[in-house]
Formats: sequence, C-alpha cells, structure tokens
Amino acid sequence: MKHGMKKLKKLRMFHDENSKDEVLPVKEALGDVFGIETTEVIHFEAKTVKGAYNANREQYDASILLSYLIKDKNRGAKESSLSLWMVSDDIYVKGMNFVFGVAQPGKAAILSIHRLDSLDLIKKEAIHELGHVFGLQHCTNYCVMQFSNSLYEARMKPDRLCNKCSTLLRLRVQKAPEF
Repeated sequence: MKHGMKKLKKLRMFHDENSKDEVLPVKEALGDVFGIETTEVIHFEAKTVKGAYNANREQYDASILLSYLIKDKNRGAKESSLSLWMVSDDIYVKGMNFVFGVAQPGKAAILSIHRLDSLDLIKKEAIHELGHVFGLQHCTNYCVMQFSNSLYEARMKPDRLCNKCSTLLRLRVQKAPEF
C-alpha cells in the first residue's frame, strides 16, 4: 500500500493496562498494511470516561468512548493525527450485543480485545477498524474488511485488504485532506 501514496497523517495509539502488550505488534501490522507511522503511544483507561460504562450490561458504550477519543483526547495532539484506542473491556453499540470495534472515518477507532483470543485476531480487527477510519466500508470479497459478527467469522477472514479495497484506499488517501 505504501507505494504511490501521499504521506499520511500520523497515528496516535491509546491503550489500557491490559492491552499494552499488543501495542507493538498492532503498530507494526498497521504500518505494514497502511504505511502509517505511529508517533505516540498513550496509556488511558476507559473507566475514566464518564457515562461510558453500562453496569446493567457490564460493558462500555463504544460510541461514548469514540466520541471522547475524538473530542477530548485529540485536543492535545501536537499535529493533526488519526487515533486508535485499544481497550481490554467489552464494548457495545446500540442495537448490538457486542462489537469488536467502532470507527469514525477520518478521525479515530476503538478496538476491544476483550473477545479476541489471539494476537492474530487483534491485529486483523485493528486493520479492519483503521480501514474504516480511512473510509473503507464492509466488503463481501475475501478481505479483512468483511463484517464479523462472531469469532468464527473473524477467524475466517484474511489479514489483508482485497484488490478492490486496496484500490479504494489508495484513491481515498490521494484525494482526501483528512488523511
């Protein structure tokens, strides 16, 4: 992906205490797929975000975490950047029992490692979520951008973009100022 693309914004990675060991391998996987450089790695816990924890569900509302990441945590960034926050807590969005992650194109993503039982799955889902940050949608090809509603589905998809998504990514990055 790195060939023929403009220089991308930097990536700021956030993590909680229980996801810190996955930061380096995820950072390397994202660099390999997207050619993005991680400039900062910052420790931050989801429990400090007011209103995000739903005690009845024993989960965090991923939409609240994502909104907080975009509005508050990026305020102090030295330069314009994209963000990924890896949390070890279980997360959900309205209408779903759980999600592996959630993203806002051009801004940031949250990735929960809570249900992901291997480093390969964590890297795969990090690539998937950052793909959404770059504006990619779910894909029906044999592609990391396939929607995963279960661990089985996540395991079955590859850890790379298909040709169609690679081309879309290249076009989006070349044309979009947010990247």
